[in-house]
Amino acid sequence: MKHLSIRWRLTLWYAAALAVILIGFCLSLLLLTRQQLLARTDSALREELQELALEVQLAKTAEEFQEHLQARFFHHDIYDFLVSDDRATVLFASSGLTSDQAISLVPAELNETWQFGTRNLVNDHDYRMAHTAVDGPRGRVAVQAMTPLKPLHEEMQALQLLMLTLLPLSISVALGVGYFLAARALAPVEQIVRVAATITISDLDRRIAVINPHDELGHLATTLNSLIARLERAVDEIQRFTADASHELRTPLAILRSEAESALRKPRTTEEYERTLMVVVEEATRLGCLADQLLSLSRHDAGITECRRESVWVDALLLDVVEKLRPLAEVRGVVVMASDLESCEVVGDDIRLSQAFFNVVDNAIKYTSAGGVIDITCRIEERFAEIVVRDTGVGIPSEHLERVFDRFYRVDSSRHSQTGGAGLGLAITRTAVSAHNGEICIHSEEGLGTTVTIRLPVAFRQTGGMIRPANRSDLESITSHVSSLS
Repeated sequence: MKHLSIRWRLTLWYAAALAVILIGFCLSLLLLTRQQLLARTDSALREELQELALEVQLAKTAEEFQEHLQARFFHHDIYDFLVSDDRATVLFASSGLTSDQAISLVPAELNETWQFGTRNLVNDHDYRMAHTAVDGPRGRVAVQAMTPLKPLHEEMQALQLLMLTLLPLSISVALGVGYFLAARALAPVEQIVRVAATITISDLDRRIAVINPHDELGHLATTLNSLIARLERAVDEIQRFTADASHELRTPLAILRSEAESALRKPRTTEEYERTLMVVVEEATRLGCLADQLLSLSRHDAGITECRRESVWVDALLLDVVEKLRPLAEVRGVVVMASDLESCEVVGDDIRLSQAFFNVVDNAIKYTSAGGVIDITCRIEERFAEIVVRDTGVGIPSEHLERVFDRFYRVDSSRHSQTGGAGLGLAITRTAVSAHNGEICIHSEEGLGTTVTIRLPVAFRQTGGMIRPANRSDLESITSHVSSLS
């Protein structure tokens, strides 16, 4: 069954269901027909037996009794009659009964109630019988009327033969009709398969036609179109990511090559060589940071980034990040405050969280003018650690807010040379926060500053102890590793 096509499976299931229904219907019809024919036979027997009982009761003498019964009931086409007394003596038997049959049919006792039953006589034929007891000229006698069930059996056999003929024919017709209907029902699936098979990576803009969006096949086509649209967006992102990465790598490589060629073109003084080497080191460092960031994002996309599950004190992590970035803030004339830090603990990877906080605070410093203020707070709100970084910087235009987390996206590309960023910091931050089942959002107004909010689930205490918090040496190693990535 598993190796058959869906069309054949639907056809066979349809035929099997119809066969079960038809067989049940035929059996019910046979039982109902037999019951109706038997009820009709019993009704006719009752009438004949009532006439026989009336004649017995009206007879005044034994001679009159025999005369009346012989005249009316001795010869009959389809009914036979029997009268016997309480001593099991046969008083009257119609012509259709032999003496042996008559003796065998005499009831053991007289019973006034009307009784119906089926008996198999000596000739191996089934008879339907009716029996009661009445008063006659010789006292209490039993009267019986019977008729052969052969006509009933013949009618039932004819009906069975008709059903045995029509049932296979009906199932055969059902197979053909079912196969045709299954083919019609699955025709849209074939159309979907043909269109989907022709869609390649170069024409992901094609879509499957949705004839009826309200049925199951329409829902399937809509789902496949949604899948193709997601694939198209993913391919576009990959292509854009590749192009952006190539562009970001090409610029420092071009600078490295230009500086090297310039140094080799003619002899230079020691100071000129030192300046050239400083540029080379700066661009090489920039390349290394960019490579680390690309590797981090690629590992996350491939699902091979390990997210450790250890106890992390968020307030201590934020303080270390602030201390690490304070020299940069002082150079730019920006004040960084982290006075309102509520002690809270989360479960996660301290290195990735430190990197996320580092990127957010670093961006705030880079895009805040001299004399500006950056305020960092950490509070517990509804079982979440809410980290808020507010700055008084240049802000972000509203049309750019939806794309600030895109890779290589920069609100103002002209500031790239001044800030030195590649547009990957917030993308890395979002992946890190998502890996900790958290969320990050940005609110900003152009010229008024930006507020970045990160929410992380707080660690809950368990019976028998608490998750071990990170110590100071761990945090120092984390900060040094994050600074190398930045």
